[in-house]
Amino acid sequence: MPLRNTTTDLMDEVKEANGISSDYRLAKLLDVQTTTISNYRKGRSQASDEIALKMAEMIKRAPAPLLAQIAAERASSPEVAKVWRDAAKVLARASR
Repeated sequence: MPLRNTTTDLMDEVKEANGISSDYRLAKLLDVQTTTISNYRKGRSQASDEIALKMAEMIKRAPAPLLAQIAAERASSPEVAKVWRDAAKVLARASR
């Protein structure tokens, strides 16, 4: 079962916005390996900042809150993750 997180949510939004039904086509659109997409789906890794920025631009979303959310998901410390989640909320409000 795919893991729900910021990266997978972004991928799904990009697929929907571009009329893409497969992760293979998404990988081609993002210029990454299909194994990269698979690793995102399985929670083995999160999108790099560059890929997250590319996806944010494709769906016309403010990138800063998304980058902060992904940083929170990457954080190995709960304290650091909380700081990033709080920053994401502030950045989301500022980008409205």
